[in-house]
This record gives sequence, C-alpha cells and structure tokens, in this order.
Amino acid sequence: MELKAHAISVQGPHAPMLHATSVSISDHQLVLLAGYPGPGHVALALGLSGRLKPDGGDVQLDGDRSGRVLRRRIAVVDAPGITEPEDALSVQTVVGEELAIAGHKAGRKAVDEWLREHDWAGFAERRFEHLPVGVRTEMLAELTVARPEVKFVILTMPDRLGGDPHEWYAVGRELASRGYGVIITCADASARLLGVEAAQMGSVNQPEPVQVAAAAPVDPVVPIEVEEPAEAEELVVPIEVEEPAEPAPAVVPIEAEKPAAVVEEEPAVEAEEADEKKDEA
Repeated sequence: MELKAHAISVQGPHAPMLHATSVSISDHQLVLLAGYPGPGHVALALGLSGRLKPDGGDVQLDGDRSGRVLRRRIAVVDAPGITEPEDALSVQTVVGEELAIAGHKAGRKAVDEWLREHDWAGFAERRFEHLPVGVRTEMLAELTVARPEVKFVILTMPDRLGGDPHEWYAVGRELASRGYGVIITCADASARLLGVEAAQMGSVNQPEPVQVAAAAPVDPVVPIEVEEPAEAEELVVPIEVEEPAEPAPAVVPIEAEKPAAVVEEEPAVEAEEADEKKDEA
C-alpha cells in the first residue's frame, strides 16, 4: 500500500500554513519530515489523512483520492489541539476512550488488562500530562494501531514536549518494522540530533524514505515439561549369609586309668616274727 502526496499546500487566514510539499511512503517505511515549529505540522497531518482538503496538490492512497478512504487508513497521533488528549485526564480515562474508538472493550477491567500487557500499569492513575514523553508517544501510537483498519501513522511534533528524540524515533521505527508506514513531523533541530536525512516541509524533492526491515517473528514460548523423577527403586542389598562354622570336634572325655592297687608291705617286724615261728617248728 502506498501513500503519495504531490505538492499539497494549505492557505491560512493571513498567510500560507503549508507551502507545497510532496511525500511518498509505503509499508515498512519511515519518513522524518522536518520543518519550522508551528501550525504547518498540523495542516500537513490533516491534509495527508483526508481530514483537511488541501488548497493545492493532491493525496492518493493506492491511486484512491477518497477522503473517506484516507481517514480510515491514516491515523494522526497526538496532533496539538486536534488528537492530543486533555492534560488533566488520567491515563486510565484516555486509554478507555481510545480503546472504545478502536472498537475494543473499554471497561475498567479491560483498561487495566491492556495497561498490564504493555507494562504501563504503574501509570494508570497518573495525569496524562505527567507521562514521560517516550511513554506518552508509544502509548498513543499503540492505542492508534489497535484500530485494525489503520495502515499509516503520523506522529505529529512529539519533540514539542521535550525529551530525547531517540525515544520517539524508536517508536516510529518499531511501528514500521511491524508493517506500518510512519511519518514523524519534527523541528529541524531534532532531525540534526538524530543524524537522519529528513524530508523538508515546503519541498517537493525529497530523499528516499527509510526502509525498515520486518521484525523477526517471536516463536511462541513452549513450556518445557519437566518429567517427574521416577520413584527410586529400593536397592536390594544382598545379605551376606555367614557360612556355618565347621563343627568343633567332639570332645571325647579321657577316662582316667584307675591307679593300680598298692600292695602294702608288711612291716619288717612282722616278717621277723614269722621267721622265728618257722625256726621253732
């Protein structure tokens, strides 16, 4: 899809708001469009998106000049006095309104869930004007592309709020990596800080848009199933059976020999008497 604007110009009540400007952009492209701060930025954004009919030149989207088609496909983000949220509103309120415009659920629960998904839950109760510039720009851009029909995004003068230009430029590049055509209008000083060759408001000869490679698809995270450890089998510890000891040899009782009968010797006296009796006989 290609958006082409050829020499569009807008005349103000007393002087030109936008001198003849040309720009061309397609999917996955980013154009930094620099010019003097003032109403010309808003006039350009409204003229490119079919919300203001230019006094000169024309705008086409794939050859279609229909304002209805331009308004449906091209979104203007945070344009001063046009699409910028009221400063005093809370972040919750702004998000709810934008989600409703995009055709999504916009109740308190849906808003809180959307903020959590984008890691902005901590800003829910804050006044919108107190958001950091980078967060503000990214939040409004994400709410804008929540409309499924939007294919081109115009970030309008984000540098008017201060902050680091690299933050909002990174938002533009990230959107372009997702397939959107992105135009960022800013002051010349911001373009110099970024070191990017910028197209110029009031010029019909412009540098080529920045081509941004498509973001690599993120593989879904598949939970790893951790196998539960199998129940440890009880180790069978072999019981060492002690071999029976060899039976001790039977103790045979030793029979004590009976002592031989002791022959008592008769006394010598008795023997002598016997001898005498023999002699007498």
